[in-house]
Amino acid sequence: MRGLRHFLRYLLWMNGRTLKRHPWRVCAVLLGIALGAIAFTGVRLAVDASLDSFTQSMNLLSGKADWSVVRPGGRVQEDLVAELRNVPGLRGVSPVIMSYVAPTEANQEPFLLIGLAPILDRQFRDWQVLSGDKESRNLWLDLMRRPYTLVLSRRLATRLGRGPGDEIGLEHVHQAKRFHVLGILEPKGLALVHNGNIAVCDVATMQEFMGLHGKIDRIDLRFDNREDPKTMDQVKALLPPGTVVQPATARKDMGKELISSYQLNLSVLSFVSLFVGLFLVYSLVSINAASRRRDLAVFHSLGASSRLVFLLILSEGALLGILGWLIAIPAGRFLVKYWVAGIGNTINTLFVRVEVSGLQLDPWELVLSFLVTVLISAAGAYKPARQATRIQPREVMILEGGGGMAWRGPKVRTAVLGAVLVVAAWPLAELPLVSRSPIAGYVAVFSLIVGFSLLTLPFLQWGGERVPRVLRRLGGVPAFLAARYLRGVDERTSISVGAMVIAVSLFVSLAIMVHSFRETVTLWVNQTLSGDLFVRAEMAGMNQYRDPLPQDVVDAFQEFEVDAELMPYQRLYLEYRGIPYQLEAMALDVLFRNGDFMLLDKEVEEVRDALLAGKGVLVSEVFSNRTGLEVGETFRVRLEGEEFAWPVLAIARDYRTRGGAVFMDFGHFQEITGSREWGGVRFFFQNRDNLEASVEALRKKIILCCAMEHPLEILSGSQLRGEVLEIFDETFAVTAVLLLIALCIAGLGIAGTLTVLVMERSRQLNTLIAIGAGQGQLRRMVLWEAVLMVAAGEAIGLVGGLCLSQLLIYVINPQSFGWTFLYRVDWFTLAVSLPVILATALLAAVPATQSVMRLSPAGVLKEG
Repeated sequence: MRGLRHFLRYLLWMNGRTLKRHPWRVCAVLLGIALGAIAFTGVRLAVDASLDSFTQSMNLLSGKADWSVVRPGGRVQEDLVAELRNVPGLRGVSPVIMSYVAPTEANQEPFLLIGLAPILDRQFRDWQVLSGDKESRNLWLDLMRRPYTLVLSRRLATRLGRGPGDEIGLEHVHQAKRFHVLGILEPKGLALVHNGNIAVCDVATMQEFMGLHGKIDRIDLRFDNREDPKTMDQVKALLPPGTVVQPATARKDMGKELISSYQLNLSVLSFVSLFVGLFLVYSLVSINAASRRRDLAVFHSLGASSRLVFLLILSEGALLGILGWLIAIPAGRFLVKYWVAGIGNTINTLFVRVEVSGLQLDPWELVLSFLVTVLISAAGAYKPARQATRIQPREVMILEGGGGMAWRGPKVRTAVLGAVLVVAAWPLAELPLVSRSPIAGYVAVFSLIVGFSLLTLPFLQWGGERVPRVLRRLGGVPAFLAARYLRGVDERTSISVGAMVIAVSLFVSLAIMVHSFRETVTLWVNQTLSGDLFVRAEMAGMNQYRDPLPQDVVDAFQEFEVDAELMPYQRLYLEYRGIPYQLEAMALDVLFRNGDFMLLDKEVEEVRDALLAGKGVLVSEVFSNRTGLEVGETFRVRLEGEEFAWPVLAIARDYRTRGGAVFMDFGHFQEITGSREWGGVRFFFQNRDNLEASVEALRKKIILCCAMEHPLEILSGSQLRGEVLEIFDETFAVTAVLLLIALCIAGLGIAGTLTVLVMERSRQLNTLIAIGAGQGQLRRMVLWEAVLMVAAGEAIGLVGGLCLSQLLIYVINPQSFGWTFLYRVDWFTLAVSLPVILATALLAAVPATQSVMRLSPAGVLKEG
């Protein structure tokens, strides 16, 4: 205990002196650590909030159900409910219909309407009406007895301004109806789904409202013994072809997998911001250790062990991590809500529908954040601590004061290690997935960026040998002296430049990836999503196209006299070996005249005839990567109870985020299924003159003939494609913030290193003043040092970014999301951004140049 007190006293004494003598240097490092911790912690808490809200909603929706009977791409026959209730071993059977509906009042967001059989559902889900009046006890009977009645969650009732006895207008693609509000749900159980944006009605009311006669979405089952094979066999024996039984948690598990994959990507990116802070800690701790070499030598002389010295220096790094984390947590509380809003919106748009109910601080996430921050900071102090144990008292005592101790590593060994890490990135990237996560790909990314950062030291020393004479002609003696300094640059300087290398590498690679992605998506939406006007049932996307266009709307469209081609399509949400995908049947002859597919390894002309003849299908790149189905292999699907098989003709680029896609001809689809339903339709105008006026005229015509009776979504092609690209830009907003944080931390590292270098060379600089050098010349020399350091970081970072972009596009994206895109370098953005980064980083030279003049030459020389 006594030894621990002495250790803490030494630690606080050493750090107290540092803080007192160089407060701004310490504050800059703490700020860098805090920024990294805020990024890492905020991202994980925000994704956890979305994941928790999604999981809670799915758990409440599935309730106590063990299994669910569903019909992929369609609905289940209601007759099955009575048959399943007679199966021994089944404790409960409950029919369910769910659909998003929109209030008829303007500016009201859609909400989830759930149709249940109140008596049968009692043992599955928890939902109670708020007590307070006599009628509430028998309200569930009224819900069954009276048509077009519902109960609202308290949150939804508040949002809509409705209470018991009021009416609310709701619209679905088939009709709009007035519903009578019977009561308000207690804020628990089912009422908490989607953050309380739900209402409950009787399943018969739901069927009538949606035009579903004898059909339901699913049948939830409770087994006496969930694993009883006999009961399961009896259930399966009753199911007609095309109807299957699946775990009640199937949707939840698929959604969690998508969100977790997104969380892993953001966690790795935010970890880089924290990782860059390691370089700040390394620089500060090594500088402090060097400046205390006499104190450490005295410790050695008085009997202090190397282990004690090592622990003192290492603990200094850990202490910086602790302080930085303590600063980050209260500061991050004000920023996390913006993370939650941005990340939650991205998850809701791209993956699964989720409404975040609020942020809850997860103790385990805080512990993880604390441990990662402290370990990263301690890792930054590890090498200075090891080097401090090698200080020999005799050598230190005979050294002259004034200069810092430069710890240089062998240039050749550092260069070789860096080159090995860079080269090793590619074989690492080829390793298989670990638990369906691209862990090896991320290891390859870190190997690459660390390898390039290690190349900084030999590159700077090489530059110190080659560029001084060239710079002398450009910038005179100050530029020459600044370049000559690079010959003797030590690890501390190279570490700070290495932080800039990592930040610039990330910037360049992400700039290339985002530009490539956007260029490819733009090409995709203009070809595959071509069309001048799109029409589908209202909220068709939210309801997974389960509600086709009404037949009278289809008939009206076919009778229109407009100079436009119609391209009807049908979209089914199915599963292939447990993997969700969308089967899209479209009038391919119309599409080929007005648009195209983007194929990976073939030209469309090679497969066009076979596609139009129904002799095969196209599969998306995502579908192929997730299922392993390649060109020439057989795709199998069950439609209307019958199984079909077609060869895969080609693989197409497609950037939907809610599963892969399979494309086939609409005419052939109708022929084999006998279905005449349209999920939606696109209009292509043949006369492209005055296109906007033609589109607007057709839109008004559709509203007058159809949309007054049947709620429809009518979007112009330019509007739809603009919204797709807008969603794309919003998706990368979080990435841009994380990248900005990494650049800021790297800038702090450059600023701190320059200031310290100037202070350590105060004797040399003031000697130059004493022999006639002007202050302006010294300022220019320090400025040139900053230019060379940042330029070196940008040069290596540019090469590293180009290599890293290859890994992101061709390894990380396919493994994480299943797609690749066309490689495009945005040279204009890089040409503009890199000089801006250079100019911004040069602001670091301002405090450094000011510190040159703080002491008089006579005073500095006298101290020596």
